[in-house]
Amino acid sequence: MNNVYNNFKSKILTIFTYGLTPYQLALTVSLGVTFGLFPFIGVTSILCFVFAFIFRLNVVVIQLVNWIVAPLQLLMLVPFYQLGQFVNTFFTDTKTKTIEKVAALKESFFDSVFNIINSQLSAIIGWAFICIPFALTVHFASLFFYKKHLNKKASRIIV
Repeated sequence: MNNVYNNFKSKILTIFTYGLTPYQLALTVSLGVTFGLFPFIGVTSILCFVFAFIFRLNVVVIQLVNWIVAPLQLLMLVPFYQLGQFVNTFFTDTKTKTIEKVAALKESFFDSVFNIINSQLSAIIGWAFICIPFALTVHFASLFFYKKHLNKKASRIIV
């Protein structure tokens, strides 16, 4: 039974890492996590596919990572909005509370739509503020891991 598990594990590892160097695999994971947290629901799969095509990365792995971090995307919407509002107030003197305005529903339909778009843009600004340091951190951590562990796995498979 243990032999079947190890054989299955090596086949899956081979499928997901086929043709990818540790650098490319680390780039795939870091882009998948970073764009998987993009605070615009429904756009993350398209972003991951486009960047996988541009950098010639494994589309299956980047989409798998994207879908794994999808629950985190929902959890991070409010913190990204708050960070975007903080960055907005840092560069301008006005502070808008669009979530409270939308929740009150005392405005017209078009004002509510404008407030929703404004809060979405605030969340994207918050994401953009931290995406590069976060992507670099994930990239270098996964690169260290893949260089250390994939070379051992490849030498075991070859031997």
